[in-house]
Amino acid sequence: MMIVLWAVIGVLIGSFAAIAGRALMDHPGGHTMTACDVCRRKKAWWELIPIFSYLGFGGRCRSCGTEIIVTDFVMELLGGALLGIGAWRFTTTREFIWWALFAVFTLLIFYIDVRWMVVPRSFAVITAFITILAQWSSGSMLMVALTAILGCTFYFFLYAISRGKWVGDGDVGLGIIVGAAAATPTQLGLLLLLAHTAGAVVAGVLLKLGHKKIGDSLPMGLFLIPAAWVIVLYYGWLR
Repeated sequence: MMIVLWAVIGVLIGSFAAIAGRALMDHPGGHTMTACDVCRRKKAWWELIPIFSYLGFGGRCRSCGTEIIVTDFVMELLGGALLGIGAWRFTTTREFIWWALFAVFTLLIFYIDVRWMVVPRSFAVITAFITILAQWSSGSMLMVALTAILGCTFYFFLYAISRGKWVGDGDVGLGIIVGAAAATPTQLGLLLLLAHTAGAVVAGVLLKLGHKKIGDSLPMGLFLIPAAWVIVLYYGWLR
């Protein structure tokens, strides 16, 4: 029952993260995102119920029929999956709280990077701080610091030699986050292998289908953050 409860809470958090991300990027003044982007009709409360409202209206606005961005629906599913699986994986309150914080902040970064291909520095700094604290213990301080520096250095090197063409400056912040999340050089190597292999496969498929051309960019957060989720869920936090 606790797993189900946290999965439901995760769905709500995923929905809120999508609204918050759109408010920050599309409406910096903080305007509400509870209205249709096209016809501007304010949605009724029952139209804001995560997952069910999207499925019930076939992914379209009830008034104008405009297609609702599927990314928002995916965020709800991801939020539910992350907290539900986290409640099953982490049995102590301390571990689960750190996981919930890590999942929520990385989910918001994931959404913003996928939609706008930017990693907000403020969120990257906060998330890196949370991740380092989650892994921190008297016996792990040097290891966590080392892997965070390795992750940062790797993407800073790519950013510097390509002059921002291969990766953006926001990916340097992501390097700190995934480095701290991996917590050991071996796990960091596995995380990067997962992320870049997935990126190569997706890029190849998109090129084959004609949706992307050689030289087009893909957001690294699309691959790095899910890889970090997998590594933390599999290996857990350092004790």
